[in-house]
Amino acid sequence: MCPDVRVLRLFVVLLCSFVLNSPPALAQSIDLPSLGDAGSEELPPATERKLGEQIMFEVRRDPDYLSDTETSEYLNNLGYQLVAVSSSRSLDFVFFAIRDPMLNAFALPGGFIGVHTGLILAAQSESELAGVMAHEVGHVTQRHIARMLAKQRESAALALGALLLALLAARAGGSSSGDVAQAAIVGTQAALIQQQLNFSREAEREADRVGFQTLTEAGFDSRGMEAFFGRLQTGSRLYESAAPAYLRTHPMTVERISDMQNRTRNLRVKQRPDSLGFQLIRARLRVLQETTTQGWRDSLEYFNGQLKNQTTSSEIAARYGIAVAALKLNQPELAVQAAQAARRLSGAPSPVLDKVVAEARLIAARSDEERATAVQLASDNAIRFPLSSLATSHYLDVLNQTNQHEAAIQFLRNQEAIARTQPAYHALLGRSYAALNRRSLQHQSIGEMYALLGAPQAAVNQLELARRANDGDFYTMSEIDARMRDLQAEVKRNQEGIREAARREPDDRSRR
Repeated sequence: MCPDVRVLRLFVVLLCSFVLNSPPALAQSIDLPSLGDAGSEELPPATERKLGEQIMFEVRRDPDYLSDTETSEYLNNLGYQLVAVSSSRSLDFVFFAIRDPMLNAFALPGGFIGVHTGLILAAQSESELAGVMAHEVGHVTQRHIARMLAKQRESAALALGALLLALLAARAGGSSSGDVAQAAIVGTQAALIQQQLNFSREAEREADRVGFQTLTEAGFDSRGMEAFFGRLQTGSRLYESAAPAYLRTHPMTVERISDMQNRTRNLRVKQRPDSLGFQLIRARLRVLQETTTQGWRDSLEYFNGQLKNQTTSSEIAARYGIAVAALKLNQPELAVQAAQAARRLSGAPSPVLDKVVAEARLIAARSDEERATAVQLASDNAIRFPLSSLATSHYLDVLNQTNQHEAAIQFLRNQEAIARTQPAYHALLGRSYAALNRRSLQHQSIGEMYALLGAPQAAVNQLELARRANDGDFYTMSEIDARMRDLQAEVKRNQEGIREAARREPDDRSRR
């Protein structure tokens, strides 16, 4: 992991995340104000969203960010079942995965919610996973993050300044740069821990309450949150015994279990069977959480052991896991065999299963006819599931792999699963233009991707490359010029805002 990414991730996780379980820490006594929309007075939703996008720009650069379309589509489908019954139905949530074995999930400003792969694997039912995600949605709907950021601007600015100092020291090199960077990081950790202490226990309890209501209204088993808290208690017993409740920023897990038990006691139990998607994603993440050949071999052995005495859905998931592990181990024939067996057992179309069949068959293809069959399978999957970004992006991948770049561009412009407002749309477009050596269009597309990711300066740099290439028609070059002027103006406004904030900060401190 790069030093700058590690430091920035520390900032993201400690300052902006609402973790499910934290190590014991001395907590300040906080007089929590009334919750709701008051946070918007100092941090409007649009500003909060922009802040979230800027943080996500760095998160996506972290090697532990899991850029996996299967996982992303599943988490967002599940998350929006919860959002649909929440009080923030109009907010654009984004759910994503982090490759990390810890049982954790967190919310960032603006509706970005991260889930650790370890948490998904630890959940024994879809309702348990939904309960954790509902808790994080509760933090967003109650604007806890906006309140924390609005009230802790000064400490956050000091912490961010220390982080930037660490970055500059690390990049400068020299015999003392490591000591300076380390000192800055240690100082930053102290400041960020102080921020972490200000996550009120009442805010956590409110997220539990709101999350529980969301979970039940979405039709999940109301005992899901209670069950996962029990699992969390088992995994954090050392922390639970290390400090009394009044020294914690989060309620003790036993208190949260008791609260959930009281809430479920008078409710009619509503069991909800797990979806096949839940089983498949858990199998997939068991493989993707590993990053070594030995880890993938261990996963393959595990799934082979799971084939005995299993229910149909478990066997489907096990065979799918074998296919995913076999692809990682470069064993395409085994992957084809396992993927097709899982598809036959399912008895119904599935974008995940149909994709792995097409993927494995393309890799295993030994003739043009076999490759054409794999391309057709990917096309059928995209047509069958027109709103699946998974099926759509896979078909685009297949078209590019088979050098059908013009067809990829045409399909991308006409499909409905990936909106033009999504960075992925422009990234895919830029890849096809690059393969066709259309440099102005390539850099224009990548520039739009950076603009949507909240990095206007990077977008301007790409548009400058597009102008330099100058191989587009009159209309393309005119669009590039106009877009560059807009983005340059945005960069200038951002710089002026930073200077104004720096100028006002001494006055704010003197008034305090």
